[in-house]
Amino acid sequence: MKKGFLTLLVTALLILTACGQKEEGRHGKLERPQVKGVKIAAVEKVTVKEYYDASGTVKAKNTALVSSKVMGEVKEILVKEGQRVKKGDILLRISSPDIDAKVNQALEALEEAKRGVRMAEENLALMEKTFQRYSKLYEGKAITEQEFDEIKTKREITILRLEQARKTLKRAEASVKEAEAFRDYTVIKSPVSGVVADKMIDVGSMAAPGVPLFIIEEPYYRVEVPVDETLQGIVKPGMEVDVFIDSIGYGTKGRVSEIVHRIDPATRSFIVKVDINKTVSGLRGGLYSTVKIPVSETRRLLIPLSALIERGEVRGVYVVDQKGIIKMRLIRTGKERNGMIEVLSGLNEGERIIVDGLEYAVDGGIVVSKG
Repeated sequence: MKKGFLTLLVTALLILTACGQKEEGRHGKLERPQVKGVKIAAVEKVTVKEYYDASGTVKAKNTALVSSKVMGEVKEILVKEGQRVKKGDILLRISSPDIDAKVNQALEALEEAKRGVRMAEENLALMEKTFQRYSKLYEGKAITEQEFDEIKTKREITILRLEQARKTLKRAEASVKEAEAFRDYTVIKSPVSGVVADKMIDVGSMAAPGVPLFIIEEPYYRVEVPVDETLQGIVKPGMEVDVFIDSIGYGTKGRVSEIVHRIDPATRSFIVKVDINKTVSGLRGGLYSTVKIPVSETRRLLIPLSALIERGEVRGVYVVDQKGIIKMRLIRTGKERNGMIEVLSGLNEGERIIVDGLEYAVDGGIVVSKG
C-alpha cells in the first residue's frame, strides 16, 4: 500500500516536471508583437517659469461718484446700470419748485432793473439838454451863478441815479445767473465718459446734497491683488503678468503699474495694482480675477500630453529601450504647461518614450518602424 503511494507520487512529480519544461519551451519560443506607426522622442528637461498665483478684484482706474448739489424729488432717470454714457449726458432730473420760484423772481427783478436803467438814461438825456440850455443862458448872463449851480447839481444827481440803476441791473443779472445755476443743478449730468456701474436712487425719491446717485466707471481697468510679503523686491513696476477673469471668459496680459508697500498685518500681504491694456464686453469693477506672477525660472522634465496613458487614477508612459522593446512605466506628474505635463518621478532625462500612436503600442512589444 505504502509502495503504491510512493509510485503514484513519483509519477505525479514526473508529470508536473514535464509540464513545466513544456511551458518553459513555449516561453522560449515566444515572439514579441511587432509595433508600427508610433513616434518616439527622448525625454529632456526644459527651462520653465515658476508663477505665484493670487486672487484679486477688478477695479476702474477712475470712479466718479455722482451726487446732487440741491435737494428735490427725482422726477426722471434716463440711464440704466451697465449703460455707456458720454461726458455731459443727462443722467437724472430733479423737481424743485423752490428753485423755479427763485428763478422767476430773479427774472422779474432783472426786467425791473432794465426798466430802471432805461428811465435813468431818458432822464439823463433830458437833463443834458436842459443843462446845455442853462449853460448858454449862464454865458449870456441871463441867469445867476446860483441857478446854474442848481442845474449842475441836478445833472450830477441824474448821472448818479443812472450809475445806481446800472449797478442794480448788474446785481439782477448776477441773481438770474445764480438762480439759473441752481436750476441747472436739478439736471444731473455725467462728469466723465464711462459705464454706469451703479444706480442708487429711484424716481420719486428725494435727492440730497452730497448723497451719491450714480457710480460712473471710466472704461480703463486694473486688477488689485494682495501678494505675499515674501515677494517684496521680486514684484516690480512694469513687470508683465497673466490676468484671467473667468466669469467673462477673458484672459490677457497685464502690467504692474503700482505697488503699495504697506504690509497688512492681518494677511501679511501687500497690494499690487495691475493695469489691463484692453477692455471687453462685460468687464466692470468688482469682478473676481486671478493673476499669475512670474517669480523664478527652473528646469523641469516635461513630456507631451499626447504621451500620457491614463487608467483611472494611474498615469504612465510607454518607454522604449535601446532594443526597441516597449515597457509601460508608471509616473507621477505635476503641472500642465501649454500642452506639456511635468514629470515628478518615474522617468529620467534622455529616456525614450512613445509620444504619438499610443493606440498601436503594446506592453512588451518591439518597435520595428518609427512612424
